Amino acid sequence: MKNVLLLLLLISQISIAQNTLNFDSEDYYFLKRTEHLKVSMDKGKLDIVNSVFEQAKYNSANNLFFANDFIHFDSFTDITDIEAYTQTPTSKIKVDHFETKDQFGGSVFFSDQQSINFVFPAVGKDAVTTLQYNENIKDPHFLGTFRFGTFAPTKEATYTVEVPNNVELGYKTFNLDSIDITFEKTESKKTTTYTWKANNIEHYIKDDKSLSILNYLPHIIVYIKNYKIKKETQPVLNDVADLYSWYVSLTNQIDRSNLEEVFSIADGLVSNLNTESEKAKAIFNWVQSNITYVAFEDGLGGFIPRGAASVCNKRYGDCKDMANILYEMLNHVGIKAYHTWIGTRDRPYSYYDVPTPMVDNHMITAAIINNETIFLDATDSYVPYGMPSSFTQSKEALIGISPDEYKIIKVPIQPKEKNISSVETVISMENDIVKATGKRILKGYEMVDFVYDAKFKKDDKTDEEYLNNKFQIGNNKTTYTNIDLGELTTKKDSYILSYDLEISNYAKKIGSKVYINLNLEKPLSKDIIITENQKFGKKIDHKYIRNYTTIFNIPDGYKVKSIPDNMSNKMDDYGYTFEFKQEGNQLILDKSIYMNIIAIKKEQYDDYNTFIKTLIKAYKKSIILEKI
Repeated sequence: MKNVLLLLLLISQISIAQNTLNFDSEDYYFLKRTEHLKVSMDKGKLDIVNSVFEQAKYNSANNLFFANDFIHFDSFTDITDIEAYTQTPTSKIKVDHFETKDQFGGSVFFSDQQSINFVFPAVGKDAVTTLQYNENIKDPHFLGTFRFGTFAPTKEATYTVEVPNNVELGYKTFNLDSIDITFEKTESKKTTTYTWKANNIEHYIKDDKSLSILNYLPHIIVYIKNYKIKKETQPVLNDVADLYSWYVSLTNQIDRSNLEEVFSIADGLVSNLNTESEKAKAIFNWVQSNITYVAFEDGLGGFIPRGAASVCNKRYGDCKDMANILYEMLNHVGIKAYHTWIGTRDRPYSYYDVPTPMVDNHMITAAIINNETIFLDATDSYVPYGMPSSFTQSKEALIGISPDEYKIIKVPIQPKEKNISSVETVISMENDIVKATGKRILKGYEMVDFVYDAKFKKDDKTDEEYLNNKFQIGNNKTTYTNIDLGELTTKKDSYILSYDLEISNYAKKIGSKVYINLNLEKPLSKDIIITENQKFGKKIDHKYIRNYTTIFNIPDGYKVKSIPDNMSNKMDDYGYTFEFKQEGNQLILDKSIYMNIIAIKKEQYDDYNTFIKTLIKAYKKSIILEKI
């Protein structure tokens, strides 16, 4: 007799968007999306098959590009039993051509990821497309995830997991309180079935300015904790210890032969250095500068670091390879260093909640320097020694101390005082044209961002076009001369650039008075969050302080009529100060803006927008000069 537990996860708190979903008004939507994950035993081994079914409807001919579809897979999965067809009001037409392609071909990635590509035929108004296939999962560590939301609205989404009673299932749900969903657990003599069913789910579209969509997308991660064979329990992913044990089994396969050249380079780098910090910095900088980052995703090769000798010889590697050569070099010169697994900020998971490979997608090196744990990520070619890559801040790091010991430590968020832009601008006014000299000193992530952008995002822009677009100083008539970008490097404590400016039509003359705004640069002035466009929280790369000192030389024949009052709006998360003063023949504006958080949640939007509006108001204040 079956025991049924029915739990309504959500009754009253259905989001407004779902209450107002009108599928008839959608150009394209999913009628049904289901996955049935079935785990069974075959000759003492786990057999895992995920059956996928998707059915979509076209209410119009506006989004026919959705007819181009694909199925992703890699070496951990096989795709079988594909059936795809279009049902029109008059006929059923099967897809008769499927093409398998490699993913990331021709890029900096080497990947075993592939896709089966096809086109639904005869798609048009009132057409219904159906796709179904089986995904055969080869490794029990990779059961994956089910996402209730996707790029188009979904009328009904169902996820079912069926396991034998000798298999213990673990699962963790995320953001299910935002949808209308029911959960049912059904037990029989031989199997247990878990079923989640949701209705009327809005679409989720990624926004580059937003937090990772996984922070808000309703989804489930399932994993096998263990299974029993003849009363003997076989662990898989009971907890972090099991996950770490599996990772150790992979690092044990690293090729540690022929390390003489690697060690010789390390010895040469530190031969004239005394402190651990100096030695670690020299080795880190060498790996950053000499090993090119190339991503590999090739079966277990995507999890096992390549030998340091091979990486050193070829001069390229992925994150694991770069972490491993750092590990070898640092330990060789007497610095304790460890392989370290970590997830980037795009993955909002904890090892304690989800002890699976879904938590992490990156490897770095942790080193103990002067009794302090330093996180070294050489894949970021520009991050200074001693600072973690910005995309790993706040994330849990799984540090492998020994085959049986690990530690989980959160990578610290770098304080705003480490990431400073200091801008000094001296302004004069000649024949109604504002002229200025500018100097910027950048530190920390502020330095990293500028140097990286100047090297890789400048494209074919001139230096002037690039700086105009980057800083947006003055108005659209601003011209740059004497630009000195200096040495585009982050190997020093700070980066300095300088330039001269001319800005036409900036100062306003009305009668005997001249109005001039000393806020030549207005950071965050375009940062109002439009909530309907940015639904999933705002991403901020790093904390920072940006200081601006603007010195205005009062022209001959004029006196100061009016100076704006000092203004400030200082809060824990963000703030600013504007201080005006006159010293002899100069007016000085000292302006400071700081950001002390790395994310703004949706519920904080109103407060943040209010802050930005007060900042914009402060930017509008001008000084007034009057002819003597």
